[in-house]
Amino acid sequence: MSKLKTNEELFAYSKTLSVIPAEDLVNLIQSSKIRVPLYIHRFVLSETIYPKVFANSLYQTYTDELKYRLRGYRDYSIYMLEKLISDYNLDFDSAKYKEIFFDILFLNADLYGIKDHFFAELDKLKYKYAVDFESISYPVFMNLVGRVFYEPSGYLDGVRLTILKDVMIHSSTLGDLRGLGEKYAVKVPRRINKNQLIDILAKRFRLSDEEVVLLNAKSVLELEIYAKEKGFTISIDLKKSDMVEYIVYSLNLYHVEVEKDAHDYNVPLAVDLDSVKIEKIEFVTNDQDIPVIINEPASQEKVAEKPAAPEPELKVVTISAEEEVVVPAEKPVEPEPVVVEPVIEKVVEKPVVKEIVKEEKPKTEPAQQKEPELVVSAPVAAQAPIVESEPVLKPAIIESGKNFSEEERALLDEKINLIIKKYQKKRRSKAFWTAFWIILSVAVVGFAGYCAYIFLTEGVLPFGIPVFWL
Repeated sequence: MSKLKTNEELFAYSKTLSVIPAEDLVNLIQSSKIRVPLYIHRFVLSETIYPKVFANSLYQTYTDELKYRLRGYRDYSIYMLEKLISDYNLDFDSAKYKEIFFDILFLNADLYGIKDHFFAELDKLKYKYAVDFESISYPVFMNLVGRVFYEPSGYLDGVRLTILKDVMIHSSTLGDLRGLGEKYAVKVPRRINKNQLIDILAKRFRLSDEEVVLLNAKSVLELEIYAKEKGFTISIDLKKSDMVEYIVYSLNLYHVEVEKDAHDYNVPLAVDLDSVKIEKIEFVTNDQDIPVIINEPASQEKVAEKPAAPEPELKVVTISAEEEVVVPAEKPVEPEPVVVEPVIEKVVEKPVVKEIVKEEKPKTEPAQQKEPELVVSAPVAAQAPIVESEPVLKPAIIESGKNFSEEERALLDEKINLIIKKYQKKRRSKAFWTAFWIILSVAVVGFAGYCAYIFLTEGVLPFGIPVFWL
């Protein structure tokens, strides 16, 4: 290490190590007790195959859907990268992989505790082999190198749990998600039952036993609405986001501590002029992502930021006080309700009585009830009497069941559509079998009559109808 002073010298040295076979490299790394996070393998693999995946000749053969999903390539999981290799039969450049891998390893030597002895052993291996590069397929290469890597806490398939859901929604299909589940021995169903839904909600929100008992009394629709009220969307009919949620739930990865990634990724990457440049997606965390526990260094940073927050709040309070003194026009806004209350009692009493009389007469025309409401709200708006008109409408809305939000109505519509489809399917099936049995009955009766006539007339049929068994 002492002879390599600059990063450029380290990167140049990494190129000379590509001739060492993968098996010897793995043995040396293991004997040095170096273990590398799996997200480093994901980064190195994605950069190794990038020129081939985005080669102009191959890229033009992709569907528009795949081109859209490839915008999230930089955060592709290992399963998705390996799928690209197998689906498009991409050649694996093991020499390029080794070079990028050692660039990362040497640039972060302090994290791995790499000493001069490790470089001395690499020199021995480097001069032991010829200049010819190793030709090896990716599956064989990964069977050897896979022993070096481990999945750190807070990651799945090389992707942070905090962005996993968004990454998989944008970069994968339903089949891809089922394949990802199979990789980790999770069979992803098309639908889940009520008990599984309750279990997912209980683990995600860390519900108590008493809260779980209350959830058991709810219907599936009420459970989905309950989840929406807590800012989380899920359905028993698994969509892509629900599939990711189910995989994480099955692997018990809720509320795990995320290991901080302190690696330096500023390594030289080859730029292929024939590669297509795409507009990549930057994935960020949101309230739908997997809940995790931030490790101590990150939490300390957040705590350090919090003391600074009250200072501007205090300044805002002093400024608002000054504004109240300087600008007297803002003060009357607060006592307005006090002044308006007596006015409401006097002004609203007369028009409301008249309007109620109007509403009672045209009982057969409910549409006219909306017109007086608009007339009342317009002139009295300046005096803020709207509160008086709202209670008249609320009971009607609650009784008619219209107090649902748009999301709740969408859920109801979806359930109703499913019921209608099942009913229509059952009705078609019933009509088919009814017709089938009618035709079969007619055929049996006709055949029985045919046989009876032959027996009674001793084999003579009218109109020259043949007798089949004579």
